[in-house]
Amino acid sequence: MNNLIQKIFFTVTFLSICISNTVAQQSFTDSLKKRLAIAGQDTSKVNLYRDLVWEYQWSYPDTAITYALTGLQLTRKLNYKKGEVQILNRMGEALSQKGNYPKALETELKALELAQNLKDSILIGWSIGFIGGVYFYSGNYQKAFFYYNKQKLINKSFNFPEEIVLGQLGETYFHLGKIDSALYYLQKCYDLCTRNEFKWPVPNFYLGAIYSQKKEYPMALQYYKSGVNISKNKIDFIEGYIGIAAVFKNMNALDSSVFYAREAVALTQQTAIPAKLVDACAIMVDNYKSTHATDSAFKYSELMMSAKDHLFAQSKQNLAFNEQLHQQELDNERKQVQNTLKTYILLAVLLFLLLIGLFLWRNNRHKQKAYILLQKQKRETDIQKVKVEQTLHELKSTQSQLIQSEKMASLGELTAGIAHEIQNPLNFVNNFSEVNEEMIDELQQELKSGNVEEAISISNEIKENQEKINQHGRRADAIVKGMLQHSRASTGKTEPTDINALADEYLRLSYHGFRAKDKNFNATMETNFDETIGKINVIPQDIGRVLLNLFNNAFYAVNQQKIQNLISYKPTVFVTTKKTENGITITVRDNGNGIPETILDKIFQPFFTTKPTGEGTGLGLSLSYDIIKSHGGEIKVESKGGEGSEFIISLPVNSYV
Repeated sequence: MNNLIQKIFFTVTFLSICISNTVAQQSFTDSLKKRLAIAGQDTSKVNLYRDLVWEYQWSYPDTAITYALTGLQLTRKLNYKKGEVQILNRMGEALSQKGNYPKALETELKALELAQNLKDSILIGWSIGFIGGVYFYSGNYQKAFFYYNKQKLINKSFNFPEEIVLGQLGETYFHLGKIDSALYYLQKCYDLCTRNEFKWPVPNFYLGAIYSQKKEYPMALQYYKSGVNISKNKIDFIEGYIGIAAVFKNMNALDSSVFYAREAVALTQQTAIPAKLVDACAIMVDNYKSTHATDSAFKYSELMMSAKDHLFAQSKQNLAFNEQLHQQELDNERKQVQNTLKTYILLAVLLFLLLIGLFLWRNNRHKQKAYILLQKQKRETDIQKVKVEQTLHELKSTQSQLIQSEKMASLGELTAGIAHEIQNPLNFVNNFSEVNEEMIDELQQELKSGNVEEAISISNEIKENQEKINQHGRRADAIVKGMLQHSRASTGKTEPTDINALADEYLRLSYHGFRAKDKNFNATMETNFDETIGKINVIPQDIGRVLLNLFNNAFYAVNQQKIQNLISYKPTVFVTTKKTENGITITVRDNGNGIPETILDKIFQPFFTTKPTGEGTGLGLSLSYDIIKSHGGEIKVESKGGEGSEFIISLPVNSYV
């Protein structure tokens, strides 16, 4: 009896808090509507539309979209681009709640484009976050994580609320199944919200879900209840009710589970958010099946299937509407033609004497229509041509920028290796210079003492040291010239080049570049250079970039294999050059994780990469392929998953000096 009284007391208290929060939200929206009714046609009215869309986007998305469309008309009339971006952001959120993800993504991308044109870092940051939200709602959590993380990286530039960034990353990690990471970010978000008194129930709900998975049900209920207590819109109440219902179901408290799931169903039916209706109905079906209440289970099962059908039909809705509209236009045109024919027949019977004049009039009319139609089609064709040319120009410009970005990325990767390489000869120069200073002092003392033989001996040693200084100075000079040669734009002219020296140089620079990024990285480098090759005619900057890309990929592959902590595994990169009857070959082989056979035919395609998002552009091998082809050669790859990869470059006989 005491448990029942406590449950009733909690339910009444809980619902009173929910009702008070809902009433407060309704009061605020009513205030916005009153201000909207008396506002003038200026930017302040746009901001009121924006705020109303924000208030309705999670509770009544259809209403939010209606306000958004009206607000967009005013923004375009006033040319108020900032307001247009803000309304588009919130309209995209409402479309996501409706399940219309293609239209939502199109809307958010339009907002991002406008924000970038305005060069407004704050609007850009918000738009990136909203794009991540579309992918999140659609279940593409990898893409959502990419955009949320991108938003986190540029957070400092537009001062986006840190608690929202942490919360978005936390909920994405949760859906990716990385519970420990999710708990870390969500707990930080929850603590920050508590300190800032920021009323955002999302971290509460996800912490409740995590503790429910851990079967710590009292803690889970505590987080869900605290989240509902600070909820302000219906979507948050729905989330909270569904979470509480799920916890009670896991606790086998089916009556409580049914109560909260039924509340969630009622709210979702009011707000027309089919995705949440599916979740709530699923809990109801499971509960009623457990109690063998077949009729009730069947009722909510039908409701759930109807919501799923609505989600499926959403993506086809616009297409069906357009097709229906097109069909109506065809019917109207058909009726117009029929009516025209009837009129002509009647006129032919009644006005036979005017038949010739009518015939000429009709011909002239059709010619005019044809001429107008032809002119219209010509204008449309011209417009499309201009758009295509503009798009082609933009694509070429983007391609050039990406290629330059790839080149600069390879230059950056060289920097650490070059710093390490140039340090050795500089150390030698410094050391021998200090020794020479001491020996010169000794030489002067011996000369003053008249010990000529000892002075000559010391001078010979100074001369030898000087030769070593010159030798290492030339070494440092060669390294710097190589870096400058790599960084400057290619002249497109071939030069006699020692391919063995070029390969050895870039191999060591690539290795030290990896060592600079990861001090624990080690690998064995085995080279087998054919000394009979001599110098060959190539463009050294371009071939250097190809070799650097292959070496970087090889060291990356062996490092990935090493991370798996295989017993007795020794990461090794093999480089071989060989003179052949038809030219030369350069082979770069590694014993890394290899390339799956299913993607071997794709690795030379532009933008294709097997590296995680943000670690590779997918242009390195594509550019390498083009460079080798421009030299009249070919590049091919052989690989087996888990056994390593081998890239073979063949250059023709006309490369010889």
